[in-house]
Amino acid sequence: MPALAFGQEIRLTDAQVSTPGHSQLLFVPTGDCEKEGVRLAENDMSKGAFFLLLQSGLGPVVYTSDKLFEQKFGVQYFEEGCSAPSKECIMAYNVRIFRYLQRNHAKAWWKSIRKDTVGFKEWKKSVKL
Repeated sequence: MPALAFGQEIRLTDAQVSTPGHSQLLFVPTGDCEKEGVRLAENDMSKGAFFLLLQSGLGPVVYTSDKLFEQKFGVQYFEEGCSAPSKECIMAYNVRIFRYLQRNHAKAWWKSIRKDTVGFKEWKKSVKL
């Protein structure tokens, strides 16, 4: 019987994969999320590793449109799973990536981003164009 599997197709270098910032968010105290989330996102971005963090629970959810978004905008979705950092930390990280996308792609990415990307709805309401 054939098997169906989904994976990430963006190939990261060793420097990009070694201790990605988003993996360190798990250890950030909630009170430090805003500052540390931004710092860790900028650290990843400086290595050329752009992630948008998702949090769906035990089983990761993958849509066929994910790959198209990742290729078009150069940002990779990363599923945090059930043992993820606090929502505040994920939001702080993602907001920095949203700002990058906004600066480089204007609103072109808004329609194709996954609507369950942590913090997108809140950020979209707060952005002033």
